[in-house]
Amino acid sequence: MGLSRNVFGVLERTAQSHAGEQVAFVHEGEARSFREVRDRSLRLAEGLRSAGVAPGDRVAVFLTNGHPWTEVFFGLAALGAVCVPVNVLLQPQEIDHVCRDSGARCLIADARGADAVAALAGLPELVVTVGDMAVSHPGRTVAYETLLQTPLPGGDVVGPALDDLASLYYSSGTTGLPKAAAHTHDGILWNSYHQIHDLGLDATTRYLVVPSLSWAAGFHNLTLALVMLGGRSVIMSTGATSPENLVATIEREDITHTFFVPALLRRFLEEPALLERLRRTRLRWLVSGSEPVPRAVIERLAAELPACSIVQGYGLSEFPTMATMLRADEAITHAGSAGRPLSVTDLAVQRPDGTIARRGEGEILLRSLATMREYAGRPEETAAAFADGWLHTGDLGVVDDDGFLTITGRKKDMIISGGLNVYPKEIEEVLYRIPGIREAAVVGVPDDRWGETAVAVVVGDDLDPESIREHCAGQLASYKRPRAVLLHADPLPRNPTGKVLKRELRPWAADRIAAAR
Repeated sequence: MGLSRNVFGVLERTAQSHAGEQVAFVHEGEARSFREVRDRSLRLAEGLRSAGVAPGDRVAVFLTNGHPWTEVFFGLAALGAVCVPVNVLLQPQEIDHVCRDSGARCLIADARGADAVAALAGLPELVVTVGDMAVSHPGRTVAYETLLQTPLPGGDVVGPALDDLASLYYSSGTTGLPKAAAHTHDGILWNSYHQIHDLGLDATTRYLVVPSLSWAAGFHNLTLALVMLGGRSVIMSTGATSPENLVATIEREDITHTFFVPALLRRFLEEPALLERLRRTRLRWLVSGSEPVPRAVIERLAAELPACSIVQGYGLSEFPTMATMLRADEAITHAGSAGRPLSVTDLAVQRPDGTIARRGEGEILLRSLATMREYAGRPEETAAAFADGWLHTGDLGVVDDDGFLTITGRKKDMIISGGLNVYPKEIEEVLYRIPGIREAAVVGVPDDRWGETAVAVVVGDDLDPESIREHCAGQLASYKRPRAVLLHADPLPRNPTGKVLKRELRPWAADRIAAAR
């Protein structure tokens, strides 16, 4: 079969090569070769075409991690339909928004989402049910396995063009309704190609896929790059990512690389027996991101796992998913940094006066062949995001003279107190060094005198707010010190990708400060 270069073409080339019979994906002990995944994806594409799904149609995918997700991902790419991942942690009203906003004509879902799907205000005209999923639908419903019985297409499969739309990745919605980052096949391929060189991947790499495949990090951090190389990806089931399960899988599958969100890194630091087991594995590369990783966490893990590179990266759903990376040999001299730009990324900052510079402090700007094409259906937001020819990330950072980026927070999270900028991350770094604090977030609350003041919200055991304030007083300038330290009984609220929802903490903190008056 001849294929134009597109996302499905990556799988096709490997399936046709000497690596075709090698294992591509493993899930719960079941292995699939590249040729098996290729054939099942093509059958699915033909089945969807027969069911009325056409190139360019939006298809919402509401699946837990597993082999169907990989087949859907490549099947939609072969068909030329647009994949719209829906996070399985979303609530019905949030799923409704994604389906309506994207204009999805088809929804593919498994049993994990049955209750949420049943509660939707409206369903796309076609619903594909995976496994024992059942749904009452006035439109058309077809079983996934029925689609897979469709014969393979005869002759060549041309596939979509490089500049055709491939995916709509919805933002996490930390500041409002999620919007869709629209990605072409070309951008997705650039996002993966560079990882081979920049991360030193090869066919012997065994990657443990921990994030949901509905997140941008799921397919686009290493996974697709390894399909290009003939490497292996082992997929963790949704909801099965306890530290014990992760270590057991790393041991059993001989994992060399993986990705953990910061919250998971902190949990491992509370499990010395599991860290000891990790030291005896082949794990040699562990990257973290999605939010700034506390420096204390990286330092402690690096000491616990001396043979494993503990790497912090920076990326976004608008792509590249890995824009910068701090190598392990740079971790000591540039502790706390997110590293330097990778080969596909151009990095700058927009200073407060509006000027754009390679060095200095301000909003982080990116230019890349991997960057999204637009925010789908939002021309004004797209224009604002790409003002001056750069992608404005909404994140704040400092680029030093050597080109290392340090993330200081979100632009909308920055606190202005008495005319001075206060970056929550700087205070949070100090808090995370205090024994007993498991989670910490700093938010700004209204203040009659200063406009805003910083308030620390912490989670932990046997914590004394006054002692915490005294510790901060010894580490921070007076205008940066938290005016109050509030104990939060429950884990901090987070969005489906694990980022702290400061929009929920701000009113909570403000109410308690007002009540204390």
